[in-house]
Amino acid sequence: MTITIRRYIGVLLLMVGCGQQDDRLLHVNVLFATGGIGDRSYCDDVYAGLVRASLDTDFHLTTRSPSGRAEAASIFSEWTDGPMQDPELIFTMAVLPESGTRCQFGGRHVVELDGNDGPCPGLKTVSYRSFAPSFLAGVAAVAVSPRRKASVIGGMDIKIVNEFVRGFVAGVTFAGGTVVDIEYLSTTQVGFASPDQARAVAERMFADADVVFPVAGGSGMGVFEAAREAPGRYAFGMDVDQSWLGRGVIVGSVVRRLDLSVTQAIHEEAAGEFVEGSMSLGLGEGGTDLVVNEVFADRVAALVAAARDEAVAQETRDLAEQSQ
Repeated sequence: MTITIRRYIGVLLLMVGCGQQDDRLLHVNVLFATGGIGDRSYCDDVYAGLVRASLDTDFHLTTRSPSGRAEAASIFSEWTDGPMQDPELIFTMAVLPESGTRCQFGGRHVVELDGNDGPCPGLKTVSYRSFAPSFLAGVAAVAVSPRRKASVIGGMDIKIVNEFVRGFVAGVTFAGGTVVDIEYLSTTQVGFASPDQARAVAERMFADADVVFPVAGGSGMGVFEAAREAPGRYAFGMDVDQSWLGRGVIVGSVVRRLDLSVTQAIHEEAAGEFVEGSMSLGLGEGGTDLVVNEVFADRVAALVAAARDEAVAQETRDLAEQSQ
């Protein structure tokens, strides 16, 4: 999808694929993760950042939603091999090529969201430390669980997902609970767009645990459905505040502020001040957090607040262990 975003007297005009485009405008290309806009999670958070940037910046916007990593890499190569629009900014979600050509962007600036690749000229990588807010989710899970038991569903067994998992397990353990089961939905990115499969797994898990922690993008919708139909069973939102999707079952949401990173990068590029390099954002920097559903605030808010220092301390130890 390609649109031109302009501001006229405080009104945003979206001109979709029609008329002549003004090449003097900033060109923004966004390569979404599997699922794309409408996942009510990871991708929608990125889109929120685009909307916020459009309030004070004009730009052409092109978005693509690949079906998997292979297609994502192909799209990225297509964008970086073709003629460059000046200026041009590309956002991608951890799909940079792994070959020796991975740093060849054709003079473009690239922002890798939720990535940790090595340095390249013109590349900014922004990683979001999810251990600490996931730790707080583990504490909250034990607070609402009569049996003090929880399970985890991951979209895929990869580094980014496993940081959430380690944090949640540590938080549950710290609060005196037990993680009964950890299960991954797929060996590919399809695991992040399989709500029916996630629902079936959650229904099974709820037999032994009161809480399921889904780190599975759009698949989390299936976990919410399973929790709504099982009295006394709960879940957590992911990436953005998802409490509105299940007021009585979503205890809180582990959020990563990808939207703020998107808006900042567009402002930098528009001003000719793009900053390359690696950024790591966590609980302390305001890049991640646990947003507690107000329905559960009386039961978990004080416990979560009291555990914040411990969450950060354990994250620091986890970072040291993972770097060895």
